[in-house]
Amino acid sequence: MSIGADELSILEYVYDQSGGDLDQGVHLWPHFDQHDFGPAARRLQKAGLINMHSIAGDYSVSHFGISQVSELRAKRRNGPARTAALRQALVLWLYDSYIGAEAPATTEEFEASGRALFCGEGFSDRETELAVSYLHSVDLIQGVQVDQSSHLIAPSLTVKGVDCAESEKPVSEFLNPPEFSGPTFNVRVDGSQNVVVGTQSDFTQNNNSGIDPAVLAQLTHFATVARQGIPSYGLPEEQQVEVERISNELEAEASGNAPERGRLRQLSDRLMAAISPAAGNALGGMVMALGEQAVHAIAGS
Repeated sequence: MSIGADELSILEYVYDQSGGDLDQGVHLWPHFDQHDFGPAARRLQKAGLINMHSIAGDYSVSHFGISQVSELRAKRRNGPARTAALRQALVLWLYDSYIGAEAPATTEEFEASGRALFCGEGFSDRETELAVSYLHSVDLIQGVQVDQSSHLIAPSLTVKGVDCAESEKPVSEFLNPPEFSGPTFNVRVDGSQNVVVGTQSDFTQNNNSGIDPAVLAQLTHFATVARQGIPSYGLPEEQQVEVERISNELEAEASGNAPERGRLRQLSDRLMAAISPAAGNALGGMVMALGEQAVHAIAGS
């Protein structure tokens, strides 16, 4: 269940008023408007987060509800996660004005924007000021700074800030993209050439597909390794031809100027299926693992 603001308010209220006691009933309606919050209470009850305690209409927290509140509050105490969420929320808030919404007069308006929440809890003024100062220092947002305040007047995104918003990546990942690298294994299989299984970082490509070049490199490497391992899979000749054909098609698609995500996923799945009869031998198993990583990458990119 995705817990919305109304559900969260009720769940935490029942938890706090009961002290986490499973047998303690809490009457909601003196504190909440039953017309507005009744549906939220019923959704929580249906999800097993709270229980009807008595016919008087009071509720008690469940074991599952206690677990959810504990996890939620642990997340709220995670400083780096809060900071990352706040920075991205500020960028996306200013992106709204970039694409046509009314521009804010100052970054202080962020607090009332509806975006200034982390796990249902608002950010402090200090957290917001630090995030504004950071985004300004790395040239993602711009505006007029007055006196000693960290807030900006007439804030807006820079060109770099627009790119960050449209990348849909966390700010830190946008500014510091991870290098595409990983372990490399040199595997010798009797009767075959050495096959390098792992990931590689020497792949450069310009494309307009919107697919992360690192993902395309991973797919290309999978195709290359799958083809190199053909002599060692122990497959019938007909299946060896199939593996070679599909791996060539996948490599060509991934290294082309305009790779299509759907076709990449289809070819990856077909290559996995073609190699699967060899999953029981050492090399086949490693190549299958490499393929699973590549399929997961293109599915999630």
